[in-house]
Amino acid sequence: MSSLPIKLGTKQQWFLYVVGSVLTLSGALWVYFHYFVRIEGEFGPIHHPSEPVMLTVHGISAALMMVGFGSVMPGHIARAWGINRNLWTGVIFFSLMTILSLSGYFLYYLSDESLREMTSMLHWILGLVFPLVAGIHVWRGYVSRRS
Repeated sequence: MSSLPIKLGTKQQWFLYVVGSVLTLSGALWVYFHYFVRIEGEFGPIHHPSEPVMLTVHGISAALMMVGFGSVMPGHIARAWGINRNLWTGVIFFSLMTILSLSGYFLYYLSDESLREMTSMLHWILGLVFPLVAGIHVWRGYVSRRS
């Protein structure tokens, strides 16, 4: 098992990096517009009109991320787990992806507003942490390959 490569292919890496960047950026822009930007409407301040666009882009990129995430499970995750390589950052990354996926699903279907608000806050806080965790995981993988 250890003779099989753990490193993702170049196309797979680029897919995950691009989709992850669009996903993170669209989510961060939604948070910014939703919580910090108001425009003057006919009857007073209203949410920025870019919010629905950001949510649409975020939803599409989230679906693509699930495809990418699923593509690393049978090879990358299984092989790395088998040889105990970059395990802790991988477990944290996997857990973060799972929580983000579930909370995103719940945001789409929850009707209780207080529960939805708490889920939203959890989702966007973890979503903003996502690039840091991803970067640490990739960096540790690079370092472990070199040693």
